[in-house]
Parts: sequence; structure tokens; C-alpha cells
Amino acid sequence: MLEAVTAAILKSIQVTPFAVPSACAIRLPLPHIGSVNAWLLRGEPLTLLDTGPASAEALEALRTGVRAEGSRLEDIELVLGTHHHLDHVGLAPAVREASGARIALLGEAADYVAHGREQIERDRAYSHRLMEAHGVPRVVIDDNESFWDFLRANSSTFAPDTRLADGDTIQAGGRELTVLARPGHSRSDTLFVDHAAGEAFVGDHLLAGISSNTEIAPVGEAEGERPRPRTEYLRNLERTARMPLTTLYTGHGRPVKAHRALVDVRLAEHRTRAARVAGALLHRPETAYGIAKRLWPERTVREQPLLVVWEVLGHLELLVSAGVAREAVEADGGERRFALTSRTDPREGRPRARLG
Repeated sequence: MLEAVTAAILKSIQVTPFAVPSACAIRLPLPHIGSVNAWLLRGEPLTLLDTGPASAEALEALRTGVRAEGSRLEDIELVLGTHHHLDHVGLAPAVREASGARIALLGEAADYVAHGREQIERDRAYSHRLMEAHGVPRVVIDDNESFWDFLRANSSTFAPDTRLADGDTIQAGGRELTVLARPGHSRSDTLFVDHAAGEAFVGDHLLAGISSNTEIAPVGEAEGERPRPRTEYLRNLERTARMPLTTLYTGHGRPVKAHRALVDVRLAEHRTRAARVAGALLHRPETAYGIAKRLWPERTVREQPLLVVWEVLGHLELLVSAGVAREAVEADGGERRFALTSRTDPREGRPRARLG
């Protein structure tokens, strides 16, 4: 009797079979940062979204990771990249060589990687001028040539098979993904959005553990003035926050589940940091590098001069736009310094303008 009851109960239980995730993170080694996520999208066509840097270690880790998910690198049919940075597309041509996969990138990313070696040298020359103009000593610039050596060693120059444009759709890993340009962190930032699932692959546009920096790249012939990537980045973050998404698959670290709340946190962080930068200008005008030396440890500033200048200039960009600070160039065309405008409260010694 007991056996008959047990059998009846077991028969009545509806067992849901285990569902293999359709998107799997393969973590690849990345010096100085730790790791970068490559996303394997099961389904037709089998897709790899971001690839890791062009290093032997990353390639071996990618092979091992794809194999652990029940596929082979040779099975990959499509490669997508969220932006042109080496840790996201460096291995793209190696994957194509191994599998015959098609590589599809946003136009801005495609333009960069098609002339990758030349672009790195152009970026290097521009970055040297940028750092010198904003107070970085020449000896510090010279001591950080290893940064550019790393970029050269881990980047690739290649022609993608498909150029994507903002608003395009592409079939990838059993999904229909909408291509959205979201420049800011880089000039080529791309979101691949699965509207049906409420999910998006966002690269470094929004990260769970850290606020993304915004690179300052050489301007085009028609642009003239230094670009304003921080303003563009924050505007695009707000656009992303308004999207009905449940999960953002990121380029580093864990996925983001509550993206609206995280964007609010990032915007609040920017207001706080901009206020700290303004505070560094209370007593005298200062260069961006001089401000950085007040905000970070000496070793960080000395070993990462370009990154700290980008960060400070990003917040100064917001302060200048708000009318809190102004930029001045020395008479001989030398260093650029920033100062608070006259719109300050002398009783409190801080700007009256709001920072958003």
C-alpha cells in the first residue's frame, strides 16, 4: 500500500528539467585588472560576445572555457564586440582564424581596429600632449611607456566582416539583439539588447563594482575642441536607466540586476567627486594633474598619469559646464589650469551652482 501511494505521489510531481543558461560568462585573464568576461551565447548562430586580449594566456583560457560549456572554439559562428578596447576584441581575429566566424562591430569600433596599430600610435602622441598640457611632468610620462607597450602587445589590427549601426538588429545565439551606440567610456561603446528577454550585453558601459572612466581621444578634423565624453557618458547612462531591463551582462565582474538603482548611485558618485575636485580649487588655480595629486595616493598618480588625468578632466568638464569652474591657458600656450568662477559663496567658500 505504501509503495503504491509513493508511486502515485512521484507520478504527480511535475519536475522541471534543468535549463542550461543561454549566456555563459567565460572569464579570461587580464593583467592589471584581473579578468574580462567573454559571453558565450548558445543557439544559432553560436556567438562569442567579446573575446579578451590578444595574448596566448587569454586564448588558451578561452579555448578551455568554451570547451567547458560543451562547445569548441572552432564551432563559433559569430563574434560581437562591445567596444574597440583590446580586452574586448583583441582575440577576435584569432577566433575567426580558428573557426571561420564572422566578426561584427559598430562602425566606430570597426574603424579603430581596421587601423589598430596606427590608432595606438595616434592615441599615444595625443595622450602625451594632453598630459603635458595638464601638468604631468615629462619624466612621469616617459616612465609610463610600459602602458603603450602593453597596448601594442595585446591588441590586434583586423578588418571586421560586418559594420553595424545604431538601431540595427542582428541574430546572435538564438536571440534577436538590437544594436545601440552608447559612447562615453569609449567612443565605440555598444549595447546589444535582447528586448524579448529584458537583457543586454553592455561591456564597460555600466559595471557593478566600479565606476567606468571616460577616455579622452584625439578629436577629428571637424570636431576642433577637446571632446566632452563625461557629459555624453552620463547622458547615455540615463538613457540606459530608462530601459525596461532585468539583467545587464557586463564586461567585468558580475551581471547588474537593478540597473536603475545603480545608475542613480553612479550619478551621485559623480556629484560627490565633482565637489571634491571643486574643493581642490578653493585656494588657487590648479592643473588636472595637480588636482589628482590631492585626490589619490602618490604611487597611483605616478603610475597611472593618463587615467587620473582622464578622471579629473571628466569632472572638470562637468564643473565648467555648470559654470562652477573655468579653464585658462598660460600666455605662452603651456599648461592649462582650472579655477573656480567668481560665483562662490565667500561665507562658505564653495560654489553656489548645482552639479546636477
